[in-house]
Amino acid sequence: MKNLPLSLTLAALSGALTLKSPADFSPGMRRAYVLAPGAALGIIAAAALRSGVKKGRKLAAAGRVDLVTPAAAGSNDGADGTAPVPSYVRADAGPARVPALALTSLAATVGVAVSGFLALSLVLDKRIETWLVRRGVARPRLVMAVVTAASSLVLDQVADSKDSGGARQ
Repeated sequence: MKNLPLSLTLAALSGALTLKSPADFSPGMRRAYVLAPGAALGIIAAAALRSGVKKGRKLAAAGRVDLVTPAAAGSNDGADGTAPVPSYVRADAGPARVPALALTSLAATVGVAVSGFLALSLVLDKRIETWLVRRGVARPRLVMAVVTAASSLVLDQVADSKDSGGARQ
């Protein structure tokens, strides 16, 4: 772990948040838990896509985008010694427009996916707690919190070892 105090703090925070059962949340709080992050990430995705499209158009207009090997625009047969233009290079000079509907649907898909995973996490949380109670665990939320904190530390260690392992090779 590169930053042990940060890793321990995040693990402790993860464990502490697990101690409170989402089943104790009000219905409005559960809705907000599921919908607010999905909406926020959908908006962030839309803004990032819009920014990327604008930047791409500016670079294309300035002629600074080189996604393929440059080929002579007027040569399709290679007679003057230059390579022919590949078939996937557009003949018209105007930039291709990505429809706003496509970008909006992609951003909406991100938001829906995030909300779906959060809704699934509430169901899994309840099932894990029920499973522990059926097995006779007196304080299932405490067991879940300890497992969450330990998992956070293990994942942090694995991520750090992969980062340092890739740098050595």
